[in-house]
Amino acid sequence: MARKSRKHQHAEMVKTSIAKAVGYVRLSVANQEESSSIQNQKFIIECWGDQHQIPISNYYIDNGFSGKRFDRPAFQKMSKDILAGKINCVIVKDLSRLGRDYITTGYYIEVIFPANGVRFVSVNDQFDTIDGITNQERPYSSRIRVPITNAFNEQVSIGIKKKVEANLDMKAQHGTFIGPRAPFGYQKSESNRDQLIPDPKAAIIVRKIFELAANGTGVTAIVRYLNEKDIPTPIQYARSNGLAGNYDDGRGDWNSRSVKYILTNRTYTGMLVQGKEKRAVAATHEPLVDTDTFDAIQRSFQAKAFNLTTNSQSTENVLKGKVICGCCGGKMQRKRGTNHADWYFFTCITKNRLGAGKCTGMYVREEDVFSAVYYQLKLYINYHFITKDQYKQEIQHLDSTIEAASIKYGEATDFSMKLYEKYVMGEGSKEAIAAARPAKEQAEVELNRAIANKVAYEEQYRVFCKLLKASRKEVPLNEIVDCIEQIVVDVDGRIMVKWTK
Repeated sequence: MARKSRKHQHAEMVKTSIAKAVGYVRLSVANQEESSSIQNQKFIIECWGDQHQIPISNYYIDNGFSGKRFDRPAFQKMSKDILAGKINCVIVKDLSRLGRDYITTGYYIEVIFPANGVRFVSVNDQFDTIDGITNQERPYSSRIRVPITNAFNEQVSIGIKKKVEANLDMKAQHGTFIGPRAPFGYQKSESNRDQLIPDPKAAIIVRKIFELAANGTGVTAIVRYLNEKDIPTPIQYARSNGLAGNYDDGRGDWNSRSVKYILTNRTYTGMLVQGKEKRAVAATHEPLVDTDTFDAIQRSFQAKAFNLTTNSQSTENVLKGKVICGCCGGKMQRKRGTNHADWYFFTCITKNRLGAGKCTGMYVREEDVFSAVYYQLKLYINYHFITKDQYKQEIQHLDSTIEAASIKYGEATDFSMKLYEKYVMGEGSKEAIAAARPAKEQAEVELNRAIANKVAYEEQYRVFCKLLKASRKEVPLNEIVDCIEQIVVDVDGRIMVKWTK
């Protein structure tokens, strides 16, 4: 088969790129200059496309992400589309937009992109792989210049970070709000984005929360009040006002944590406490609660915490977050017996928060939970236990598996490196590199899995040997709590332990 000329290959690549050329745009939180804005980057990429008669079919935009990390949503989506063959030309304003970690950035430019037939263009750096890495007649200038530029970009990133931190600390000292989003109850002023002003609607909710607390209403009662009134949570309110992003909505209801966060946040007194150094500046914005009321609420919280500590012999909750209500699926809370009796119980507070229609209000004594855990632990151990000889045989088998996987991974790695070296020297092809990559990735997965299996098996056997002949008193629950995924308390009173795998 006749080999195509480089001129013909160049024309083919340009032709193919017309349908699959995309622009990648990144703007970090720290870098908000006009020259690096989203619009400016797109304009530069569009101009390059017009000059080379290559239309940009799509843009992948990461707004507010550091170049030091590569788990950016748009970048990951672009990578998947590249692997799927949907893209064969990526254009950026400059190399720093692709990334500021010179090793990872270089890997994408010199390995990932060429292996998938992707042309890469950095407009301001006048770098184009159609006249560099993919052009074997002139490989060396790009191979030297690009790593140097990437390394410089990484150092610039470190310098920018230090400057930004110093600038934010200075702003915090002067009482300027430096947070990315205003606290619930406030909004950023349209005329000065560094100034907090009360949000007309959310401020009413915050003031009501402080009013209830000041009148002696407990946190749980406040939570129930907010949920019964269908008052939107802070995240729900923010979304209704245009907040976008991957934020955790939780269960979608008010809870004790969110209410207590508001009641203990001194921002609502008109004071800002910000930055790593916790710079505190008073009277920076309009308060939603007066200082005396706020301080009185804090004293009530401290008094309750002191009573819990002094009136209980043991406040440790080793099963925290693991006891689950079988009725509503919520986490059950641990509480002390009536009149501070020397026993504890778990109860589901969904009924208190949301009403009887949401849950029956499950209840179980802590001692019954402990008994169920130890009983089911014995059954689990007896069922899975093996002899010492069986253990040794299994370890030998796992060692053999690791050795075989290690050899396979080493061979796959060496093979990939040889292919890449040939490609850089103009003796190989990107198709060969792409064809070898799945085998190397699979070999690495198998090696990691083999090592993890041995570690898990050794730990399981060690724990089983310790627990098999031990009595309940000899086995503190905190030594086995990591083996428990969750403990479900059913409506009929049954307690089912689910062990981690």
